[in-house]
Amino acid sequence: MQLFMVSASHSPLLDFPAKESPAVLNVRAALAATRARIEAFDPDLVVLFGVDHYGGQHMACMPSFCVGVEATALADVGGTPGRLDVPRDLAIQAVGAIRKAGVDTAVSYDMAVDHGFSQALSRLLGGVDRYPVLPIFVSCIQPPFSPFARARALGEAVGGFVKTLDRQRVLFVGSGGLAHNPAALFPPIDSVGPEWRPYILHGRAQAEVPQQAWIDFEIQAHQMGAQMLAADQVTPEMAGLKDAWDKAFLAAYCAGDLSVFDAWDPDQVMAEAGIGAVETQAWIAAAAAMQAAGGARPRAVFQEIAKEIGIGFGVAEAGPSPLSPAP
Repeated sequence: MQLFMVSASHSPLLDFPAKESPAVLNVRAALAATRARIEAFDPDLVVLFGVDHYGGQHMACMPSFCVGVEATALADVGGTPGRLDVPRDLAIQAVGAIRKAGVDTAVSYDMAVDHGFSQALSRLLGGVDRYPVLPIFVSCIQPPFSPFARARALGEAVGGFVKTLDRQRVLFVGSGGLAHNPAALFPPIDSVGPEWRPYILHGRAQAEVPQQAWIDFEIQAHQMGAQMLAADQVTPEMAGLKDAWDKAFLAAYCAGDLSVFDAWDPDQVMAEAGIGAVETQAWIAAAAAMQAAGGARPRAVFQEIAKEIGIGFGVAEAGPSPLSPAP
């Protein structure tokens, strides 16, 4: 078995930045370079740890983790719609293995995913259905959060399961982070007004607020945000971007001992680096899965503040390498 891991940030504004800055071009070049390495690797299974922004998971019952047995990507802001190629029997087996390993995951036979999954599938893999994919949701959108230690435990359970499979080339992907703070779009549930509260709570299960209305709102808000971020007088600090935090996270992430994140407090991470930084739990799950399956530790391949797309963007990789003990 050959193993490869990629963790990468995502941003809807990559589709429509108001300014094609050098940073934006650098982000696209970094993603293209990683995509070329993935294409050369040619995985026969992708395990994708992704996040959601009220596209498919809602506050009436928000799971810490959820495995998709069947999944469809929405046409949300920054998203690519389509049916994911989920190996159904393998996904069901994964749920059992994860639970047996001591991690309580939910399961969905009708998972909707937004750009927190589909941007990685599109920009790194070349399409939402190009490769067989096991989609695993990690909740990072609103407190109370799961501890970082549970994201690591999830990854280890998944990696242990993958190690038992008859697959030739497995790719682990973590999508989200680094520091950014879209809190205005995703406030705590008690701060959500009556206009959006029915949708935030129940999503498409209710008829009062159509899902398309939420998507249209997100698109409009991101378009307005793109214009604001392109202004010269808006600094990265004003936009909630934290270069020092991103560098410190990557240094810890690539040091080889993921247990250091067990002591991280998600609420403190949110206070220091924005709610978007909690999405690094998807990175930790991906790296833990890679190491539990026998792969190498991550190495940083790109990191830059990209103000025009509202994010500190990072990419880390591990492998590709034969299944062997992590260094």
